[in-house]
Amino acid sequence: MLFGREKYNYLDMIVTYIKLVPSMALLKILYSVIGAVLPTISIVLTALFINNAVGVVSDGKPVVDAFIPLVGMLLIKLFQQYTGVAFSLMGTKASAKLQTVVQPEILRSKACVKYKYYENQDYVDVITRATDAFQQNMQGFFDQVFTTFSLAAQLAGLIVILGLQLWWVAILFVCTSIPAFVIAYRFGEKKYDVDKEMTKVDRRAWYISDLLRGRDTLEERRLFGYTDRMNEEYRRNFLVAAKAREKITRHMWFDTTLAGILVFASGVLVIAFLIPQLIPQNGQAVLSIGLFISLVNAIFGLSAQMQETIPDHINAYRYQFEYLKDLNTYLSFASEEANILPPARQGIALEKIEFKNVSFLYPGCETYILKDFNLVLEANRQYALVGINGAGKTTLIKILTGLYDDYEGEILINGKELRSYSAAELKATVAAIYQDYCRYPLDMYHNIAIGNLNQMEDREKTEQAAATMGLSTLISHLPNGIDTPLTKIEEDGVDLSGGEWQRIAIARLLVSAAPLKILDEPTAALDPIAESRLYEQFHDIMQLRDAHGMTLFISHRLGMTKCMDTIIVLENGKVKECGSHTQLMEQNGLYAEMFRSQSQWYIEKEETGCEE
Repeated sequence: MLFGREKYNYLDMIVTYIKLVPSMALLKILYSVIGAVLPTISIVLTALFINNAVGVVSDGKPVVDAFIPLVGMLLIKLFQQYTGVAFSLMGTKASAKLQTVVQPEILRSKACVKYKYYENQDYVDVITRATDAFQQNMQGFFDQVFTTFSLAAQLAGLIVILGLQLWWVAILFVCTSIPAFVIAYRFGEKKYDVDKEMTKVDRRAWYISDLLRGRDTLEERRLFGYTDRMNEEYRRNFLVAAKAREKITRHMWFDTTLAGILVFASGVLVIAFLIPQLIPQNGQAVLSIGLFISLVNAIFGLSAQMQETIPDHINAYRYQFEYLKDLNTYLSFASEEANILPPARQGIALEKIEFKNVSFLYPGCETYILKDFNLVLEANRQYALVGINGAGKTTLIKILTGLYDDYEGEILINGKELRSYSAAELKATVAAIYQDYCRYPLDMYHNIAIGNLNQMEDREKTEQAAATMGLSTLISHLPNGIDTPLTKIEEDGVDLSGGEWQRIAIARLLVSAAPLKILDEPTAALDPIAESRLYEQFHDIMQLRDAHGMTLFISHRLGMTKCMDTIIVLENGKVKECGSHTQLMEQNGLYAEMFRSQSQWYIEKEETGCEE
């Protein structure tokens, strides 16, 4: 597993790449090794060609003496051209294969991260940087090493040849090149710092762009006319990004130019010290004319190559080391493999759920959202959970569904602590639909059936759930019935209204075999009467289902609460009131105040059909 480890280092990234694409990695290594020694051989062949060519002209040596090294130089050039094309093709193939392996692993890993990390934007930024760039960085680590190896081998070959003639010139060449490496290394750090800041800027830009292009915001864009205002926000955000990129471009130009000048100057300095070696001493020069020309050509060629590549390579190394910090921070996040496992075949036979002095504090907050919370829920009953915003209703649900496990106190299901149950058991026991339920780009059948993975192929049960939620007429008018894609991406796909999607979401909950079903305001887009009818319908269905079942409704609108067995009123993270609608109205407390306040805004047109 790519993300099932505690830490990555540079070598780990390279080894991982080799394991994933061994044949391609082996070919790259082979080509790199061969390609690394060829420039040194080319220096020798060039010197030999020039000296032999001079000998052909001046001394009458056979022409073949000059022709043979020339053929060797041609073969080397052809091989270098071929390896360039081969590297490009292998990179494309490797990327395609990695895409099919790495991307599923990335998605799997992100799904295993504890929920709380996704509620902190700084953590989200780390997750984004670490996972989105993993594939390209892993491949980049490998390519970087062998590209650098090839360049280093060329440099080493040149230094060896220089050293065999004039060792002190070789040392001079090495020493004068070092400042270029230092400058490039510092630039890599600067670039990554800017890129970290750009993560936040880009996220806001994407958000604004979605607002301006999204289908869901079309009506409000037309109604409120905020397109120009959002465009201005996008423009300002873009300018921030542009200034940041301009800054890094200036640094890049200055640092790479300076590094290139230093490398070039180093080569010129070396050549200047080589020129005197052409002057014969005691009748013989230290350097032959052929070797001199070959070395000059190699030095200028290598200097030009280093001008272009060394700053980039060092910059990339520094960048990659900074990336590893983000990756290892991401790997340090608590993750649970069980988060992505399907529900167990059978949930817990619910008898009782007890909250004992439960407290919960969000990270970075000083005020408890739940404080010493106590409550007992019993099987075969329907509960309504109400209260003002911030009372702790949704937090309570997230704890109950296992999204948060770092609460204080105890939550007992049938006398056993909630955290003692496996994730699979909890998934099979608790099913929930939230206000921001998902609209999957699938057909209607799978949009509903996904609520019960263990019985997804049970078409009768799925179709019955759809019919129960009043979707039969809609299905009969769809091009492919219940198998019609609910997305315009598909050729025969359709869009649905908000109310139709809400019925599908509740049908998804209805097919679930989980005994505890939670509805956290999934009908907010419906009018109060339609919402009450839908809740009543669901309430009646669940009453007939399972003696060990339990339903928990959450809604800001209280029209549906009259049907519930028990209404629980939350205030400041504690149970303020508890009882039936009639009992709470007689108490004339917070619930009665909330109910009367809402009642004045609309008149019930029909009897709810529920007994008070």
